[in-house]
Formats: sequence, structure tokens, C-alpha cells
Amino acid sequence: MLGLRRFLPGANKTLAVVAGIGLVQVLTIAHSFSQSSNQRSLDELYKIRDRLVTELENPDSPSPEPTFLSRLVPFTATPQEATIRNLQAVEVQILVEQRANDNFQQAVRLAARAVETGGERNQSIESAQQTHFLWQKAIDNLQEIPQNSFLAGVTAAKTREYSENLSAAAARLQQEKSELLGVFARESGLSGKASIGVCSLSRQCVNLRGDVPPVSPASLIKVPVAVALMDKVEKEKINLSEPVFVDRGNFTEDASTQIVSPKNYPLQMLLEETIERSSNTATNQLIDYVGWDYINQSLANRGYQVTRVKSKLMGAKIRPANLGPGPNRLTVNELTEMMVQIYNGETPGAKLLVEILNQQYDRKLGFAALEGTQAQWLGEKTGENSLVLGTTLAMSIDGEAYIITVIDSGGRDAQIRQSISKIAAFITQNPSF
Repeated sequence: MLGLRRFLPGANKTLAVVAGIGLVQVLTIAHSFSQSSNQRSLDELYKIRDRLVTELENPDSPSPEPTFLSRLVPFTATPQEATIRNLQAVEVQILVEQRANDNFQQAVRLAARAVETGGERNQSIESAQQTHFLWQKAIDNLQEIPQNSFLAGVTAAKTREYSENLSAAAARLQQEKSELLGVFARESGLSGKASIGVCSLSRQCVNLRGDVPPVSPASLIKVPVAVALMDKVEKEKINLSEPVFVDRGNFTEDASTQIVSPKNYPLQMLLEETIERSSNTATNQLIDYVGWDYINQSLANRGYQVTRVKSKLMGAKIRPANLGPGPNRLTVNELTEMMVQIYNGETPGAKLLVEILNQQYDRKLGFAALEGTQAQWLGEKTGENSLVLGTTLAMSIDGEAYIITVIDSGGRDAQIRQSISKIAAFITQNPSF
């Protein structure tokens, strides 16, 4: 290379012109050069570079025949200028291949570590997380290899192989997380029918029997009613101050509501009473206001396959008129996703719904469970009847928001609280959960 350095000072003008081609065109030239020259390895590129350097150091040697490079550069080049351009293209391709090789080798090393950690006996959630992380990092390295690299073909095959392994690792990790929720449930005294769902707002989720509908949603069904109401309000441009008459036929026992019938109330007040004070009467009137068909079509349009509102709410004795065609249904997974959409601002009226969830009157479950922990309570909706006890709540840990939903048949306050406390404590120590 010393001879080349002696030559280059005498070719500054040519090099300046070559530099003026620009990085994008140089890369294009390099790619075209490697393709047309049918190069297949770094060693071949090194040999071509050495030959080009020799040509520059010996200007009296026979001039190379014109190549395709002459057509790619918008100026007439002398034989020496053409050789310099060829050398520039080779150097760029060498750099591409060196980096590609480094990424490929790193991917192979990460994959070997993933195989090792994934094959350990007595897998823990930590080792499952590490295995998943290593496969993902291996794929990330492969994706850094450009399509014009000699390694593109083998990289594509490796990417498919590693992606299959990543999917298997993800399934294993989800299984480990689900089993951990099962441990928390048993340690907390929840029944074998308890359902738990946990999601970050980025939708990193895990569940325990999350697709199994509880025997009853109780007042948790009021969240879907509120979501469908806000969908109607946005689409039909309804003013939330609009007065709504609460029909006597929608009255039933309520523990703490301010709603009585027959009387007019602003639509927003009915919504607030439905969530904040879990008013059955307000909920029943909203069901009539929105309509059975509209509510359930709205839920279906948002992708909820199980959650349906088919019954009004009733107290211990008073049965409202037009009770409904069947039982209400939801799953922990769908309710958790609904809360994720609300707190992500993906639901019509999400800001108002977040404010109302933050004002819930009943704070003996999720709110109480997070007291004394590093988690900050953001909002909640509880539900209870003679069949089930449950809650869905939002919390924040170190600036990251999560949704936790717990529903149990015949559950008790202390059991629900303890399960939530355990989940929050684990997430505090393991943010990637």
C-alpha cells in the first residue's frame, strides 16, 4: 500500500471527483461491481484490491478494458481514474462484507448461548427470559446484514431457523409466566377457577385461564358498557351534558349511588355513577340509552369475541324491567385488553374514562393491595356478586403502566389483594415480566 500512497497525492483531482459521486452512488457501484464481477468471498475481494493497487503503482502496465463502471459515473474517466473508482468500490464492498461477517459470527455465538440456556434442566422464568433474549439478539444481528452481502443467502436461512427457535422460546416463556401466576394464585388462597391477566401498555401480556369466562362478570361488565357508550357519543357527536331520563323500570338496589328514578340526569353523571360508584340503576339506563345491539356490535367491531352485554344489573331483590336476553359474558384477557386500550388512548373518550376510573369509590381491592408497595395505583373497576369477586386496575411502576385483572369464584377481599400485591412486587423486581 506504500506505493499507492505515493501515487495518490498526484491524483488528488481525480479522487475529489470520485468523492463527489456521493456515498449512495459509491455503495451502488460497489454492489454492482460485486454482482457483475461474480465475487463470492472476502478473499476474492482482497485479491482484486491487490491487483488494482498494483495497476495504480505501475501506470505503464496495460490499461484495463472498459467496464460497466464507466457507464455508472457521469464523467469521462481515464484508465487510471477508472481503476481508482474500481478500487473505491472494492474497498466499500470489503467494508460491507467485514461488517456482515462480524454480525453473522456474533449471531452464531448468541444462538449457541441460547441453545445452552434453553437446554438447562429445571428451567426458571429468568432462564426462559434469557433464552428468549438471546434468540432475539441473534436475529437482530442477522438483520444488520445487508441484502447485497455475499452472506445474504445463508443469512435468510439462518433467520428462518432462529425465528422458529424464538417462537418456541416465547411459548416457553409464556408458559413459565403463566405457571408463576398459578403459584401466586395458590399462595394467595385463590380458588382453582381464578383467572388472572397482566399486561403492560406495550401489550407484553401473560395470563392464567385468561380465556375462560368466569361464571359471572358482576359489575366488571360496566367497563364494556362505558366503552360502548363513548363510542356512540363520539360517532353521533353527543353532548355529555345532555339530560337522560332514568326510567322507573331501570331501578334496582344500589349501595352508594346518588341516582334515583324517575328523574333526569346529565349523561356524563350517569357514566360517572356507573364506574365511580358502580350504580346498577345508572348502568341499566345507559344500556337502554345505547341499546343492546349497538353495545354488542361496538364490542365486536373492536375485536372482542366473547364480551357481550345481554343482561341488566339487579340488586338482591328488585328486578329491573326488560332484564335482557341472556347472561353477560367476558374474559379476563378481553377485559385486560379493554383497559390497555383505554389507558393507551385507543378508545373513544379514553381521557374521560381514565379520569372516572381514577375516582372509583370502592378501593378495598386493588388500591388497598398496592398500598406500601412501589406501585402507584392509577384507576380501577371492581365487581362483586354472590358468585364472583374481581377487579381490573391500572398501576405504574417506575413510569411503566400495567393492567392487572383478577376474578375468582367466591373469592374474598384478602385473597384478591394478596395476589395483586405479589404480582406488583414481582414486576417491580422484574420489569420485563
